[in-house]
Amino acid sequence: MRRESWISLTRNSLFRIEVKKSVFIAEAGPIRSAEDTQKRIDGIRKQYPDATHHVYAWRIGREEVLQKYSDDGEPSGTAGMPVLDALRKNDIDDSIIVVTRYFGGTQLGTGGLVRAYGSAAAGAVQAAQPCVFVNAREYEITVDFSLYERLKYVLDKEGYSVGRVRYEDLPVLSVSCPESGAERLTRICLDVTSGRSEPLHVGSMDMIKERLGDLTVE
Repeated sequence: MRRESWISLTRNSLFRIEVKKSVFIAEAGPIRSAEDTQKRIDGIRKQYPDATHHVYAWRIGREEVLQKYSDDGEPSGTAGMPVLDALRKNDIDDSIIVVTRYFGGTQLGTGGLVRAYGSAAAGAVQAAQPCVFVNAREYEITVDFSLYERLKYVLDKEGYSVGRVRYEDLPVLSVSCPESGAERLTRICLDVTSGRSEPLHVGSMDMIKERLGDLTVE
């Protein structure tokens, strides 16, 4: 079933903590497919070839939710699952976290490992700016010069995302909006231009609907 909205990360991030001389380097970011995950993991392993562990977790939620995690040699349940929880408990999809550990010589114990990996993962997720996304459509609207400023004003006021303007024989506005707002966009254009301008659907995209604040850590 096609999803209408979802939460994902908007950029790659790096978050570092030190616990009893063990260094945890967490990297998080968006991914598009399961194939992307191995490339990201391999790249981080090459970046830190002398690290003790490369723990990872990822989730992809298109038609169905796919997820995977690895303890990478740490005691079972102490590393990969806490990292996955930073995504799962916040309903974050299409994202990956890799936590690289340099062992500092002191054993952290089961609880210490869970807290360290969980904290590193949560910090990286927060720094990667999670947002709510929706399915959106891209339109072009050709409008008379005499109506251009009026239409742009109304679209801005109504909350539509007006991008670049291309000038041909007439101005052509690029507008994006959630799929749920497509019918209303058409009505606005027809009303403002007295039926002379109608949006032309030219593509689809993922659109940020809302930027999220603090996330669940535990």
